[in-house]
Amino acid sequence: MRQRARPLLGTLVEVSAQGASATAFDVAADAAFEAVAQVHALMSFHEAGSDLRRIARARAGERLVVHPHTAAVLRSAQRWARASGGAFDAGCAPRAVEQGWLPAPADGTPPGALPFEDALELAGHCVHVHAPVWLDFGGIAKGYAVDLAVARLRRAGVRTGAVNAGGDLRVFGTLEQTVHVRSPFDAAQLWPVAALKDSACATSASGAVARRDADPAGGPAPRSVTVLAPTACAADALTKIVWQQGELAGQLLRKARARALVVRADGSVWQS
Repeated sequence: MRQRARPLLGTLVEVSAQGASATAFDVAADAAFEAVAQVHALMSFHEAGSDLRRIARARAGERLVVHPHTAAVLRSAQRWARASGGAFDAGCAPRAVEQGWLPAPADGTPPGALPFEDALELAGHCVHVHAPVWLDFGGIAKGYAVDLAVARLRRAGVRTGAVNAGGDLRVFGTLEQTVHVRSPFDAAQLWPVAALKDSACATSASGAVARRDADPAGGPAPRSVTVLAPTACAADALTKIVWQQGELAGQLLRKARARALVVRADGSVWQS
């Protein structure tokens, strides 16, 4: 197994491949890292020139042309928001700014109260702004970057491999990899939870998303949520939905051909 890693997306992105020569792997890995870096440049709330900051500066009535990758992630985010009844909320950047998790954009137009999926109308690569909105694509953009990196590896001739970006993992080809989740109660412990083959997984743990006192189904608050899905983008989006909805997200998980493992604050486990 050949491996390379590079710091991107605020984490360490690891690219692995089986059966490729050293030269072929280097070319493929460079293409994968380039794709991840492009997603970061386009969708980072920290970058003043990113598409997300351009949207944050826009006023009601403006139209913006964004990169096809940004349009694809926005379309996916809106679809997840509507499918989950708003449990997935990419318009959460104002709350993240208030908490100090994101920097306040001095050039941003004050956001309105309209949900982001209604505030922005997407037609192709053109965004029609109905109301100002601050977007935080966060994990879903990271998942999209992982999927894009896998596509680049395959295009470069890599048939079997994996891409891991800080917990967003996707494996492809004949590779089978055991997914380990860090215990939310003891960081020194790793729990094997599933065998991953030609699919993806993502994990959200306490501190990564807002805590709740209890899930809507009546159980105690989650401490970590792991989702296995066909793509890393879908897996990451679903971790946020399951965190908010708990077992009520079961139907959406089945529709997405995904599975979830929830570790609750009292040590109990729910899995779909």
